[in-house]
Amino acid sequence: MSIPRRRRWFPPAIVGAVIAAVATVVAAALPVALELTRDTGSRGGAPSVQGTPSAVQPQPTTPAATTGLSPSPVPGTSAPPAAPAGEAEVRSLTEMPEVDDFDGWEQEPRLVAGEQRETVLAASPCWLNDNFTATFVVSRQYAVLEATVGIADDSAKALPLRFTVLADRKAVFATTLGLGKTRAVRVDISDATHVSLQVSTTSLGQCHGDGIGVWIAPRVRR
Repeated sequence: MSIPRRRRWFPPAIVGAVIAAVATVVAAALPVALELTRDTGSRGGAPSVQGTPSAVQPQPTTPAATTGLSPSPVPGTSAPPAAPAGEAEVRSLTEMPEVDDFDGWEQEPRLVAGEQRETVLAASPCWLNDNFTATFVVSRQYAVLEATVGIADDSAKALPLRFTVLADRKAVFATTLGLGKTRAVRVDISDATHVSLQVSTTSLGQCHGDGIGVWIAPRVRR
């Protein structure tokens, strides 16, 4: 026959005293434990945690990588200035300094091959091998001369004229055209200090007003 066990009973005063003693010990030990944790973090161990950090720290971003834009200049430095758009890439030849006085040349709109041309240099030579020449200073600053040539529709006769480009007095382009036709001109002038446009007669029967040679929109390009 088993003997029933009796539960031990502790008076409430004793229980309360024990709980109070345990709480005192824990309260005293907690600051020491926190201090040890800080010391460990500062000596290369796991860093101490303060507050409630986010799970993932945000990574710095580079504006150029995320937006495709160029980064801003570093303070205290200046970015190289951008060249003005279209700076002297193409200029009208008539804007360049001229050597001759344009005697006999006109700069008025002309109808050429049925089309009105606003920017022109026109001349009407007389007698055989008469040359009207306009010379401009380009100083080896441009690579190409461009233009279109033709004869004004109001010319009195349909006799052809000769058009020539000279670079430093040397002919680098020449063509002969009749009334109602045009031709594009593109000439290398990269080594030239002076460029000349010329209109010449091709017959003894030509004189002033009989044939009006037109250089349409002559221009230089870098």
